[in-house]
Amino acid sequence: MTRSRLAILSLLLLAAALAASLAAALWLPPDARLPVHWDLAGEPNSYAGKWPALLLPPALVAIFSLVFYALPAIEPRVRNFERSLGVYHWVWAAALILCASIELVDLSSALGWGWRVDRLIVVTIGVMFVLIGNQLGKSRSMYLVGIRTPWTLASEEVWVRTNRLGGKLMVSCGLVMMASPLFGLSGRALLPILTVLISLTFGVPILYSYLLWRRERKRDESRG
Repeated sequence: MTRSRLAILSLLLLAAALAASLAAALWLPPDARLPVHWDLAGEPNSYAGKWPALLLPPALVAIFSLVFYALPAIEPRVRNFERSLGVYHWVWAAALILCASIELVDLSSALGWGWRVDRLIVVTIGVMFVLIGNQLGKSRSMYLVGIRTPWTLASEEVWVRTNRLGGKLMVSCGLVMMASPLFGLSGRALLPILTVLISLTFGVPILYSYLLWRRERKRDESRG
């Protein structure tokens, strides 16, 4: 996967999302309103007009694609960024997958497909976690992508070890999220589990990075 191919993929997804959204909007009556927010059970609790609701996914594709395409030009640690292209590419790809999932949610609501929104989004986020987590441990310290704490940015060793741990936790969390529908877990029943998993996935690496940095600093002080 390359930056150019991801840019092409982004354009194709943007065109497809725009075409699908426009077709659905023209098919619906002028005063149609679609859900734009759902509760924990996957039931809609907020609505908007058909045009804002259906044009949101294509807009997200365009915004994400422009941001990710510009990242190489604004990352200060250029050499490390070039050594971390895997995580950069897959974070971009994961963002596109999320946009495609949101587009499917909107089309399901507009066309009455009856898909379970809560399960679709949870599985999508799980896929994103697996894709990103699989690449985190191969990244090098930079400001725009990766697990960025004051301590990972201060030490390359702390960065590598923290992102390796964070990557493994993300993959594990993602696999649980992807498998949750198989066990009938969704909505409110899944919320406590996801809260604990996501808290550990992001909280443990932060604490770990500080402990590694502190140990590294003590080691340097003892030598100096």
